[in-house]
Amino acid sequence: MNKKTVLIGILFIILSSFIFAEKLTMIGVVDLTKIVSDYFKESTAWREIDELTNKVEETTNDKMNEIRDLQGQKIEAENNNNDNLVLRLDDDILKKQQYLQEYHKIMSDRIVSKKENLLTSSGFSKEIIETIQFIAENEGFSIVLRKKDPNILYYNYEVDITEKVIERLILRASSGN
Repeated sequence: MNKKTVLIGILFIILSSFIFAEKLTMIGVVDLTKIVSDYFKESTAWREIDELTNKVEETTNDKMNEIRDLQGQKIEAENNNNDNLVLRLDDDILKKQQYLQEYHKIMSDRIVSKKENLLTSSGFSKEIIETIQFIAENEGFSIVLRKKDPNILYYNYEVDITEKVIERLILRASSGN
């Protein structure tokens, strides 16, 4: 009977340590850019961003082709010892390169700004936040951080809830909630 009491005591201690154990904090990460691109890409706002991106790429390619053509003309002028034409083409090439650099910077900033505005718009944000909250609460996450947060030095792919959030958003959209 003494052994039984000791055994029951040990079992009681083990069980109580499980019951009173401190709850571990689970942290999840989410890639908001991927959510927007995967889920909201069919929205009007996202299509506008895509169209602007395509237009910028097309214009950039056209300007690059113009610069290459001028560089070819310059090589011909150099071969023909036409110094005046070489100087004029050099100037044209430089102006087009500067224009292209400035255009690319301005348009890239505009695209980034449109994406950020899309991410921070109240309707989009609310829907995303509610879905992240739902997933976090159901999966036991105490904290969910942005995947691109510069303070995150490492995370295991198992804490990335991005796909779950996208699936839940699609489910909500198809059910009308």
